[in-house]
Amino acid sequence: MLSWRLRCSRQRQVNRMTDPTGKLTGLLTICRKAGKLLLGFDAVKEAAQQGQLFSILLASDVSPKTEKEIRFYAGAVPIRKLPADMDTLKHWFRKRTAVYGICEAGFSEKVLALLPENAPDL
Repeated sequence: MLSWRLRCSRQRQVNRMTDPTGKLTGLLTICRKAGKLLLGFDAVKEAAQQGQLFSILLASDVSPKTEKEIRFYAGAVPIRKLPADMDTLKHWFRKRTAVYGICEAGFSEKVLALLPENAPDL
């Protein structure tokens, strides 16, 4: 039987994004706490239509229909896929959703630098 500490460390390893330095998860957590991260398709769609978004992030397991619709509403807003699925992202953001929007230029620039456009999807 595994000790409690070992079980918890294994659980954290499963829930972690594939971000070796933790910069991406830390940056997104700060962005959420600052109130500049929108969670959910409807919130991101409305902000995109009003021109308030600087970037859109998608979970790695987003459905093709959702991705197609968000790309339609995004226009010129850059879209990147995160290296994590919805269940892993739920651990970080307390909501199971596939679409995230960043409403601040500084956060967006840093996240886009960490997620290059040609990065392979996981």
